[in-house]
Amino acid sequence: MEKLRVVLVDDHQVVLAGLKDYLQDGFNIEVVATFATTSELVSFTKANPPDVIITDYNMPNDEVHKDGLRFVDYLVRTFPQVKLLVLTMISNPMIVSALYDAGVAGVVFKQDPLSEVRAALQAIRANIRYYPPSFQSDGRRDEREIFLQQRINSLSPREFEVLRYFVEGKSIAQIAEQLNRSAKTVSLQKNSAMRKLNVESNQELIRFCVGNHIFD
Repeated sequence: MEKLRVVLVDDHQVVLAGLKDYLQDGFNIEVVATFATTSELVSFTKANPPDVIITDYNMPNDEVHKDGLRFVDYLVRTFPQVKLLVLTMISNPMIVSALYDAGVAGVVFKQDPLSEVRAALQAIRANIRYYPPSFQSDGRRDEREIFLQQRINSLSPREFEVLRYFVEGKSIAQIAEQLNRSAKTVSLQKNSAMRKLNVESNQELIRFCVGNHIFD
């Protein structure tokens, strides 16, 4: 089995050093690079894409790529062939759900045992999405599903119709013709739906709808 090529990103050198030593200790993993800034990571990945990027959620010292969801979304869109594993102290289900909506392969809470990083990489190697145990517990799962359902239920019937056709690949003009509405009305309804679902781009909207099987 080939070694899994991993890049680490964290603004704390102690975390980088400790995680690198842990992962390279007989787990068939090669840490090919470590970075303390997002700009360094992006430059490296453009020339040398790894199998997995493990990044901290909070990377506050970079004015170009920022941090948080904006940075995660940038990585997913820019390097679709690279799996993304996010490390975070934040266990808020709204934030974690948004990370999965953005397309990450997994989330690991920093307060969980270090062994969870290895478990996450094993799942990613098998092309399985990884969810942290504390987020998969009954209470967390219920909370996550309730939150997602609330977002979906907030859509009006007309907004729901517009999204259904949009996810099928129809343009605003085609949807307007199909529903006998003006293109302006359809565009406003799509934008309203995006705000309710907490997505900021057409790509995020499609990922959210498809990933949560809204129209299956």
